[in-house]
Amino acid sequence: MIFVTAQTDVSTLNDWLPVSKDRIKDRSILVVGMARSGVAAARLLTHAGGRVFVSEVKPEDALREATARLRGDGIRYETGGHTPGAIEGVDFVVTSPGVPESNLLLSLARERSLPVFSELEVASWLAPAPILAVTGSNGKTTTTSWLGSIYEHARRPAQVGGNIGRAFAEFADRLTGEERAILEVSTFQLERIEEFRPHVGALLNLSPDHLDRHGTYEEYIRLKFRLFENQTVADTAVLNADDPLVVKWDREKPSGKARRWWFSARGPVRAGVWLDGAVLSWSDGKRSGTIPGSDRLIPPGTHNRMNAAAAVAMALADGLSPHEIEPGLTAFRGVEHRIEHVAEVRGVTYINDSKATNPDAVEKALQALDRPLVVILGGLDKNSDFTVLAPLLKERARALIFTGKAAPKLEVELGSQLPYRTADKFADAFDAAVEIAEPGDIVLLSPACASFDQFDNYEHRGRVFKSLVAALAERNTAS
Repeated sequence: MIFVTAQTDVSTLNDWLPVSKDRIKDRSILVVGMARSGVAAARLLTHAGGRVFVSEVKPEDALREATARLRGDGIRYETGGHTPGAIEGVDFVVTSPGVPESNLLLSLARERSLPVFSELEVASWLAPAPILAVTGSNGKTTTTSWLGSIYEHARRPAQVGGNIGRAFAEFADRLTGEERAILEVSTFQLERIEEFRPHVGALLNLSPDHLDRHGTYEEYIRLKFRLFENQTVADTAVLNADDPLVVKWDREKPSGKARRWWFSARGPVRAGVWLDGAVLSWSDGKRSGTIPGSDRLIPPGTHNRMNAAAAVAMALADGLSPHEIEPGLTAFRGVEHRIEHVAEVRGVTYINDSKATNPDAVEKALQALDRPLVVILGGLDKNSDFTVLAPLLKERARALIFTGKAAPKLEVELGSQLPYRTADKFADAFDAAVEIAEPGDIVLLSPACASFDQFDNYEHRGRVFKSLVAALAERNTAS
């Protein structure tokens, strides 16, 4: 049953019906990339009646699980490189988020003026349920997961995915009108939308990220605000009132027609949620109150209280009551790889913050921890300015470890601030941190960089860090 409050327009909730499969049925569709979202999109489009072909540059022996799933659905594919013939006779192209714009098939699609869509876009065509979508430079996974916890404990049917966990295309066509799709959304996905419309969309914050892909900060911001461009007056955009860029951009270049709700750590907002001492308060412009249990949040730091405020604002805007929100809000314990306590070994605490892939995310971790730090930084640079970390590192850290391809740049931009070491390999960086750390310290993996120079993704990097900690603890137990 859909719970309806004064904030929810019943007619709006009945708008979410599947787009006609005529857009897909019997169409020739090229999917570029055989990552999780590419395979999910290929299978979804095939089940909807499309004639799908998938092209991937990686060799087949590195794609056994993906190719097995495609063969199981009778989907044709090529591996080991793209052939120009793959685009012949195609009606439209679907691309995985990680495929660069310089890709041969995407270049050919541009030359031929073929439509190119993201997996997020095509999945939304077949989703009969309202969408709650979260984007931002930092906090997306935490906020999306927290929102999922709220719906789960409120016993409201919802599926969580998108840029985390499951690709949207894995479950979009299995949703019902009573469910919600709760999605983490990236700029890579928003690049290629056309009709994607969240009933409630949230932009958490803005800081320079992925400039190696998007070129300029302005283009990155423009893509973030695409989240709202198809919203109607019946929808809600949730925005960070404390982020000057968010406020300025929304005032000067507003996107979509949705009503605005805000969240803030600095005080009351007309409609939205704010931090009021130890609790979260809310207002819908007419009524106001506090969220019960909001003084008992588990994940540490003001940034996490802001993530909670955003999640609460989204739930309220979608019609949940404060008392429905409480159980899932207070039960949530955080997400893996984000300021995650791993273990304490001989008085040294090890924290896995592998998801901090830009400087702003590292700042949040530094602010949340109140003991001397040995910080492991590095990986694949995303054209970031690491100098912004210097003041906080000087205040909070005892030593720095630089690793990966970004190590030389980190050494130049931060090496004058604190004692440091460099290590080409991640395991050597970990060993250096262990050697330097003293009882009472925290060894913090908070890289400020992407992981792709040595790992499959940030999760892989975080798991390796945790395995190194586990091995260290076992050696110390044995001795």
